[in-house]
Amino acid sequence: MTRSPTAQSFDLLTPAEIDELPASPDADALKKMLAWVRDFIAKPNPERDRENPDSPTAVCRFMPKSLTMGLTWFTVAKGPIAAPDDVIRVVDAYKAPLSALEPTSGSDAKYKTIIVVFPAVTQQMAPQFIDGTHARASGEYKADALMLGEFHADSQKRGSHNPAFFPLRSPVPAMAIRFMVALDHVFLTKGTGNPMEDLKDLQAYTDAFSSMEPPPSEKVQEMAKILLGQLEVMARRATEVPPDTEDGLLA
Repeated sequence: MTRSPTAQSFDLLTPAEIDELPASPDADALKKMLAWVRDFIAKPNPERDRENPDSPTAVCRFMPKSLTMGLTWFTVAKGPIAAPDDVIRVVDAYKAPLSALEPTSGSDAKYKTIIVVFPAVTQQMAPQFIDGTHARASGEYKADALMLGEFHADSQKRGSHNPAFFPLRSPVPAMAIRFMVALDHVFLTKGTGNPMEDLKDLQAYTDAFSSMEPPPSEKVQEMAKILLGQLEVMARRATEVPPDTEDGLLA
C-alpha cells in the first residue's frame, strides 16, 4: 500500500518541532514567525474591530483551529532569493504538498496551511519581493481555489473592519498558502475598484463552491451570484467600443 506523504518529506516543520530547534539563523526566523502567528494572528485583538473591541474573534479566524488541529506547517525558503520570481518559484513548489498532506478530503482539509518564511528578503526588498509577488500571482492561486497570503514588517494592507489596523505586519517576510474557504467572501466581495479584477476574484470564489466543505450559506452564495452578475455587466460595458470609434470618427 502506498503511504501518504509526510510533512518531513516536504521539509515542513510543525510548531512543536520549531520549538525544539537549536539556535541558528533559520531557526530564529521560524521561531519569530511562529510566535507572531500564535500570539497575534491566532488571538483576538481590540484593534481588529473598533466597534466591537471585546470580540473573541481572532485576527485571522481561520488560524486558531488550524493550529489546534496540527495543520499549520512552516518552512524556510531554500535557494537564492535574488528576484521576485524566486519568491513565487519557492511558494509554487508547496501547492502540491498542500494537497497531498493528510487530510486530503473532508471538512478538516480546509484548515491546512503552509507558511514559507523568507529571512533573506530584507525590509527594503519586501514591498517588491512580497507585495509585488502577491499582486502578480494571487489571481492564479484564486483560480485554483487557493489563497495566497503576504506578510512583512511594512505591509500596507489594512484590516477589513478597521482601516487603521495593519494585520499583515510580521516580524519576518513570509508567504502563506491555504485552500479557499466559505469565509473568504469577506475578502473576495469587497471590491478593489477594478471591475475586471473583481470579476476574476468573484468568479474564482463561486467556481470553488462545490469544493468547499462546508459550502457558503445560501445567503452568501446568492449574494455572490448577484454581485457576479453586476460585475459581468460592468466589465462588459468597460470593454464595449462606442460606435463612433469603430468608424474612426474619434481617432
